[in-house]
Amino acid sequence: MTEKEYRLKISETFDRIEKAFAEVDPDVVECEQSQGAMTLTLADGSRCILSAQPSVLQLWLALASRGVAFHFNCEQGGWSYVWKDDKGKGIELFSYLTSYLNEVTKLEFKF
Repeated sequence: MTEKEYRLKISETFDRIEKAFAEVDPDVVECEQSQGAMTLTLADGSRCILSAQPSVLQLWLALASRGVAFHFNCEQGGWSYVWKDDKGKGIELFSYLTSYLNEVTKLEFKF
């Protein structure tokens, strides 16, 4: 994948995530994009930070409140693409985010 393709995938991914929060009260989850990163701030003050890492063509996710971080590679998935963890644990970005956010907010998110 070229850097141009990577940046397009990052942009599409961030837009897809941001769209899921269009109708959500910002007091529950606030979504902000800035300079290659996206921050989801939850009602309890915890944050979910996604950051583009163009030097390695990855997307990183950090959840400090859980003490976890993931590095995702973009892979072809049928007609689309998927972000899969680089450790081979089978963790997919959108599935993980959906599960995490549904659990902590008690809302139903779909990306």
